[in-house]
Amino acid sequence: MEEFITNIKNIVTAEVLVYILIGMVLLVILTVVMMMLRQKKAKKELDELELKYNSLKSIPLAFKLNKAVALSRVNQEMAQRVEGCKNDFDMVQERLKECSVLLAEIDDLVYIRKTKAANRKMSTLVTMLNQCEDNAKRVNETLDEVLEKENEQREQINKLKEEFRSVKKKIADNRSAFHQANEYLEHEINAIEKMFSLFEEWMFASEFNKAADQQDEILTRIHQLEELLQALPGLYERAKGVLPRAIDEVGYNYAQCKNKGIYLEHLEIKKNLEVISDMLKEDLNKLRNGQIENVEDDLNECEKRLGQLQEQIDKEEKAYDEVTKNVDILFDSVRTVNQDVEAIKKLYDRVYERFGFENWTDKLKETNERLSVLNDMKRKLEKIILEKSVPYTTILISYQELDQSNTVFVDEVAKMKVKLETACSDEERAKKQLVKLQLIVNEIHVKIKKHRLPSVSQKYEDDLHKAKMMIKDIVVILDNTPLDVKRLNSELRSAIDYIYTLYNSVNNLVGMAIMVENTIVFGNRYRSSYPDVDSELTRCELCFRNGQYTKALKIGIQAIEKMHPGAYENLISKKDPGIMNQAV
Repeated sequence: MEEFITNIKNIVTAEVLVYILIGMVLLVILTVVMMMLRQKKAKKELDELELKYNSLKSIPLAFKLNKAVALSRVNQEMAQRVEGCKNDFDMVQERLKECSVLLAEIDDLVYIRKTKAANRKMSTLVTMLNQCEDNAKRVNETLDEVLEKENEQREQINKLKEEFRSVKKKIADNRSAFHQANEYLEHEINAIEKMFSLFEEWMFASEFNKAADQQDEILTRIHQLEELLQALPGLYERAKGVLPRAIDEVGYNYAQCKNKGIYLEHLEIKKNLEVISDMLKEDLNKLRNGQIENVEDDLNECEKRLGQLQEQIDKEEKAYDEVTKNVDILFDSVRTVNQDVEAIKKLYDRVYERFGFENWTDKLKETNERLSVLNDMKRKLEKIILEKSVPYTTILISYQELDQSNTVFVDEVAKMKVKLETACSDEERAKKQLVKLQLIVNEIHVKIKKHRLPSVSQKYEDDLHKAKMMIKDIVVILDNTPLDVKRLNSELRSAIDYIYTLYNSVNNLVGMAIMVENTIVFGNRYRSSYPDVDSELTRCELCFRNGQYTKALKIGIQAIEKMHPGAYENLISKKDPGIMNQAV
């Protein structure tokens, strides 16, 4: 042995010994770490088991069982199922107690680091908890089935409570919109709250059928209240705002029309407004008591009647304005047509023999009869307007009848007058035109006499003589009775065409002759110096004496253009010989 130790000492050096010590320390540390990890794992598993245990314990089996027992007292069908649930419930509670004891023991073992013993007990606890979970789940499902009706009712009543809270908030936030109906709404809220309390009492007593009936009644009342909340603001707005303003407006318009003198008694405005006001008061009382049935129909009826009253007032006012604005014009037109008929009679007497006019005896008699009817209509209209006892819509009808009759009659009278005046106007127009023609002939005579043009003077004397004879023929026609208007117009047209043509021809001829003379006068100053100008001007004079004024003017212009280009344009445009001196 000593020899073995000696050999070991020879083999194990100090350095190897250090390594051996380090290895032993690491082994101890590793052992401690492993023990701590196992303890930590055991602690974690224990926590999970405690959580599962608490989860099972938190299932409200006792509460549900009590509810089921209460239900079984009034429902024999459920009694047997509830009795079976009691045994299962007792078994679950017993197992939970055993699990609780086992949990405490495991906790102690973990605390004193007896991990292996703790793990063995945790295996047992897992099995017990799994069995307990299955039993608790089965009991819970059975109780839920038993209490399903109650749960459904509870869920529905919770929704109703939320809906009711929303309705209460809406009422609180919009109290001003409900006016006098707030008291009724408060009463309804209190009634519904009492219904909720009664529902809870029935549920507590497990009288689910009665609770269901109560729930239906609550639902109906809440829906009625919601409908009321939706309808009240609009109905109040119309009953307290729109319609009263409309009543005031109709009353104001009625007073305005009365002040203007419009007859409105037949409309019975005051009586109708009182009836409408009474209907509004009755509707407001209904709204105060939460009775909205037929209120909207009543308000529509009030609005319709107010609209009809306003429409009738507007019609009367419009009729009044139309009559008063135009009746004086119409009466003036009737007086004017009387004057026109009288003028037609006088004019007819004058033109009947003078122009051989057609016989209007029967026509004038019919015109007088129609004028008499028109005057009678005018007098009746004046009378009813002055009496102020007939609606203006009726007066307007009479006015329109008179206006229509007068318009047609005025047109016919105007046509008769135009026809007579046309017969006279032909004579008057012929006389005026005759004076113009005489003046033109005199002017032609003066121009021909003043300028004494060569070669054409005799021709124009003959034309002038013919013009004078045409004027004499027109005078003879005008002196005859009856006047032949057709022949007069024909002779007058011929004379106008001939004399105006002669006048234009003389004017052109005289103007051209003057320009030729001015051209020759201007060119004479160059004759002595320019032989070719002298020759051209000689040709120009010869053409002038032969009556060839256009050719003479062309020759003269060409001669002058050689000396002063463009100067003769001023002479032609202004017809002033002095311009030629400026050109020089």
